[in-house]
Amino acid sequence: MPTLRLAQLAEGMGGSLERGDPETRVASFGIDTRRLKPGSAFFALKGSHTDGHAFLADAARAGAAAAVIERDAEDPGGAPPALIRVDSVERSLIRCGTWLRRSARSVKWIVVTGSNGKTTTKELIATGLSPRRRVHRTPGNLNNHLGVPLTLLAMPDDTEVAVIEIGTSGPGEIATLTEITDPDVGLVTNIRAVHMETFHSIDEVAAAKGELFALMRDESVAAVNLDDVNVRVQAARHGGPRVTFGQQPGADLRIESNENRFVPGATLVVTHGEHPIRVQLQMGGAHAALNAAAALAAVLAAGEDPDLAARAMEGVEAGTGRGRLHRLERGMLLVDDSYNSSPPALASVLDTLKASESRGRRVLVMGDMLELGPMKAALHREAGRRAGAAGVNLLVAVGPLARESAETARRGGVDEVHHFTDSEACAASIAELVGDGDVIVVKGSRAMRMERVVQALTERFGGGA
Repeated sequence: MPTLRLAQLAEGMGGSLERGDPETRVASFGIDTRRLKPGSAFFALKGSHTDGHAFLADAARAGAAAAVIERDAEDPGGAPPALIRVDSVERSLIRCGTWLRRSARSVKWIVVTGSNGKTTTKELIATGLSPRRRVHRTPGNLNNHLGVPLTLLAMPDDTEVAVIEIGTSGPGEIATLTEITDPDVGLVTNIRAVHMETFHSIDEVAAAKGELFALMRDESVAAVNLDDVNVRVQAARHGGPRVTFGQQPGADLRIESNENRFVPGATLVVTHGEHPIRVQLQMGGAHAALNAAAALAAVLAAGEDPDLAARAMEGVEAGTGRGRLHRLERGMLLVDDSYNSSPPALASVLDTLKASESRGRRVLVMGDMLELGPMKAALHREAGRRAGAAGVNLLVAVGPLARESAETARRGGVDEVHHFTDSEACAASIAELVGDGDVIVVKGSRAMRMERVVQALTERFGGGA
């Protein structure tokens, strides 16, 4: 991690060192006193429910060397030994991350956003580059205005490539995060109708994601998904070089085949010029293969070897809740896709479920899809219809919106349908509903806590990922 003198830190965030030795060095940064490391700097953020200024004594007990504050501490004697005064702790964190990015000129910066698949794509890029480069990446999905600067501040001094994920829930956020990260390579995986309680149309979603392309430097390289018309339109906002991918004949990385299955994992074949590149993924689904194609395009845009990257990507396993496979007792296969959901993501998973062989039944455990705005009921009815068309034999719907899916699925010919009010109730009963040889997919929006269902199944029937 970078070791910064307090004098540098104060200058970088536009603050003043109120007390403490300006030569004291800090090597880590945090906003949660429960996770602070000794010798760190604590940003006393003021949120909607808590105020970090009330936890300065906790920061001191955790060994923090300094705290960044915007008002007087209630007990200055109990605060960390050094205090940096700023006009806004939140803005100072953003300034500090931006300042660090501008000082890391030797690092290649790859920035990833998109409606679906950005976290998996980020992991594929980082792993693909790791055999030859020292890579720093966004941990998990810390992709907002706080997580991104904290990721930058945690970057080791010897980093050669930084792979940063950025996200949005409203207009202007991608623009802010692009200004912080100043990408050398920018990738938008895809653009879908998500966050529709904030955005009122797919065009608004596209414009927000396209802020990345619009604010990249002219010499930066855009990685462009030619199969997504919204991405193509937004990519026109960048006048610099590009690397394209997709099934279109003129793509720099042309997708030749994509085997859509859960087991043993999706297989992707792309050609670069006349040279074929085959990737056998440990992750299932056509959506995983498309993420790999996007990742290879970003690698190529960064001037790195896509063949070498492809071999490394074959070792990447799906993250918890992001399509991880569990082999259960009695020949059952569980697909843990519980981290989040949206209509396009659910449709892709159903396509894979339909294409997958099963000794037993095809089972979908579906939680509510949230943030869909006024179309939420209609989109849940469409999900029930899609489940029937995909050959789902057992639909287990969870939540008030998913009741619409259940009722549509009953009318659409799904053999067996159950509905539960929440994931806790579902978890208590799910083991009695599944049977020998079933392929079970669990999916739902984050707030639905569908991981409870996954935990209930793995505890009852064992089985490792």
